[in-house]
Amino acid sequence: MEALLKLLDSFHPVDPQLQIHLLHHLPKEVHRANKTILHEGDVCDWIAYVEQGLLKIYYELEDGTERIIWFQKEGDVIGSMKSYFSGLPSKLTIRTMEETHLRKIHKKDLEALLEKFPSFNINARRITEHYYSRNEDHVILLAMPPKERLKKLEAEYPWIVNDPRIKDYMLAGYLGIDNSTLSKYRNKPVV
Repeated sequence: MEALLKLLDSFHPVDPQLQIHLLHHLPKEVHRANKTILHEGDVCDWIAYVEQGLLKIYYELEDGTERIIWFQKEGDVIGSMKSYFSGLPSKLTIRTMEETHLRKIHKKDLEALLEKFPSFNINARRITEHYYSRNEDHVILLAMPPKERLKKLEAEYPWIVNDPRIKDYMLAGYLGIDNSTLSKYRNKPVV
């Protein structure tokens, strides 16, 4: 929980009363590996802080192929944001890749906190800005020629390429290419 408070405080100082509230009202959820915590078609009425673990956010193509939107690791905030903001069913699935510990807050509870502690809106806005920027990076990556995607990812988000928890087929899904293409790019440096 200390890491979450430190993250929030890095964006904007957190009111001590709000810190106390969060300590008492954000219980730890422990999820086993390979567990779906949000199914496609469910409404995501929560966001969560990843205290420990790794998750993937993805959608499935008609042939069952996963297209991974993002990997979220320790220190990240996770949710299906379009569903969270709109109240509509999610088109995404969120699944743990290993045992994962979350601190989850439901939308109605967060909205009450934002009303009670107006300065907390700054923290929420900065977190939203951070993740919107990361999603824009992914969209730009996918718009690049396939040969350049791996090199760009290595430069901007090396942890994704180097994290042993992320298997090649997952990385290929994130890059929007197939496994054999990824293997070719890894074995033959892009010039």
